[in-house]
Amino acid sequence: MDLRTRLILALSPLIIALLLFGLVAFFNRQRVSQAVDEVDRASKDLIEVAQSESLILLEQYNVSEIIAGRQNDRSMIESQRATIRSFLSEYTDQGNGSFIELELAARFEVMVAQHDAALTVFDRGNREEALAMISSNDYHRNIRAIHSLVIGAQREYEIQYLQAISQLEQIVNEGFWLGATVTGVATVIAITLAVALVWQIGRHVDSLTADAERLTQTETDGQLSPVGSINQLRRLRDAFQHLLDVNRQRQQQLATALQAQQAQLARELELQATIRALSLPVTPLGVNTIFLPLVGHLDAERGKQLEQTLLDAIQQRRARKVVIDVSGLATFEEETLQTLIRVGQGARLLGAQSILVGVRADQALHFTQLPSGLFTYARDIPAALTMNT
Repeated sequence: MDLRTRLILALSPLIIALLLFGLVAFFNRQRVSQAVDEVDRASKDLIEVAQSESLILLEQYNVSEIIAGRQNDRSMIESQRATIRSFLSEYTDQGNGSFIELELAARFEVMVAQHDAALTVFDRGNREEALAMISSNDYHRNIRAIHSLVIGAQREYEIQYLQAISQLEQIVNEGFWLGATVTGVATVIAITLAVALVWQIGRHVDSLTADAERLTQTETDGQLSPVGSINQLRRLRDAFQHLLDVNRQRQQQLATALQAQQAQLARELELQATIRALSLPVTPLGVNTIFLPLVGHLDAERGKQLEQTLLDAIQQRRARKVVIDVSGLATFEEETLQTLIRVGQGARLLGAQSILVGVRADQALHFTQLPSGLFTYARDIPAALTMNT
């Protein structure tokens, strides 16, 4: 499976949690909205019943003031009654009111009828009778009943208001804890899957690292460990394995080429040794006389070979005369001069006389640097052979 797919699957619980959280928030919002409406309704009822009591008491006060002659305006009474009736009509007209609201509406109408009757008597000019009507026991009994009913209604609406508040809090808490639970569970699942994915990747990477270290330190060939079903790791493992196989093939090719080059180098060294041996041929010229021609460039290595070859030949052949032909020397350098000095001294120590022949005109000045008496000079080989030792 692709690593990106596994990562998406590991994060899918969070995505699902976000979707569920959105759904929970949407439905909880509707429930909260309904609960808020219920709180508003209960608070409105509570306010209206308190306002109704104030308006009832205010009507009682206005009627008593009119009958007492201290007030003449009656328009306020009608507006107050309209407000109270609009509140009470929500229960009496729709039939959803409790006993308290229905009883309060009936008691209010009784009070209105008593007030209207007293005002009618007052309008006829009988103030004393009107005052007696609003001071009677029945009138005050009805007013006390209205007050008691209003208090009961206030308590009922207060209970409804508190219940609505409690319901709202419960809905909000339920929505919060439900969303938190869904998010928490999804987060735990996502973290678990992510940790498992990271652990799996880390385990396979550690395995590949251990294989790489093992192969680089102890082996040049081998198989890498399997890495499971993660596509990227499998591709990485296969690429490393292919690299190892190609490297092994190249190492084999390089080893074969190295062996071939070593064999060729050995042949070339043998050939060079043969050439060096042939380039310094020591040839006998009569009894107790050997001949050595010098050809080409006399470097340090060839100079050492010259010394060893010539001195060995003097000892083996018990030579008393060594004829060295220098006409074939290509250059005459300080190294060449030192080599000839060592050869002459070595030959003298072995009891042989060194004769240089074939000195060219361009070499003559160089040979003047040789120690006096170390070499004898002759024009050519016959002249050297006729010289007395």
